[in-house]
Amino acid sequence: MPLNLTDFNHFYIINKVCGLEKQRHYLESLGRKEFQIYFQPKISGKSQKIASAEVLIRWKRADGELWFPDSFLPILEETGEIEALDYYVYEAAFQWLANRRSAGLKLLPLSLNVSPVHFRKIHTFTKKVLQLIQKYEIPSEYLVFEITETTYIHNIEAVNSMIRFFHEQNIRISMDDFGSGYSSLNTLKDILFDEVKIDKRFLSDDLTEKGKIVLQEIFHLLKRTNKFIVCEGVETKEMVDFLIQEGCDELQGYYYYKPMEMGKFEELIA
Repeated sequence: MPLNLTDFNHFYIINKVCGLEKQRHYLESLGRKEFQIYFQPKISGKSQKIASAEVLIRWKRADGELWFPDSFLPILEETGEIEALDYYVYEAAFQWLANRRSAGLKLLPLSLNVSPVHFRKIHTFTKKVLQLIQKYEIPSEYLVFEITETTYIHNIEAVNSMIRFFHEQNIRISMDDFGSGYSSLNTLKDILFDEVKIDKRFLSDDLTEKGKIVLQEIFHLLKRTNKFIVCEGVETKEMVDFLIQEGCDELQGYYYYKPMEMGKFEELIA
């Protein structure tokens, strides 16, 4: 039976209250540092060794339960609180790099995701990030900021403004989820991105010959435009062999490693 207007309003109010309650819990948990950064290694296509890592986030709640991003990011994006979480992640990642640098330990480039909400006030975002970089004295070669292709398509001027600003700081920018459904080959000649991360939907357990041809042509175009190529969602030996043969610069996926806690990552790269 369809909901009448009264039922709909009741449903809306309940969800709104639940959303506000989740938001309150989130803010309290952020203050208690319940959110933890995780690392998923990316593997060099040439050496087959760990070359860099993507920084991800998990919510380890006070009751010990581990929440994945799908459980909390939607409400944070809706309320705008995702901004605070991004800065939290950046600072945690920068502090990790700074601590290892001070201890004389091995450093690796880290990829950090940029939420679409930041492009509503891009100058505030770039200023805040630069302040954090300067605070922790992070060398630019260890930072890559990832922006999804969808975000780029909807915020072209703001994204390009950000890229130009970070290029002045010698910081690289990656287009995440390339080919996720919004791409146009025409954009390849104009994009300012240094790196392109192929959407995992291009890869599958039954990678067909036609699928391989499409990837080969995309790789050819990207290489000729001097883009660094990363493939995520790599899960089988067949994928690995094909991508290495085609010249993929870095590979990321469960075939190699799942996202892991900081301690396990540090043991891995020791």
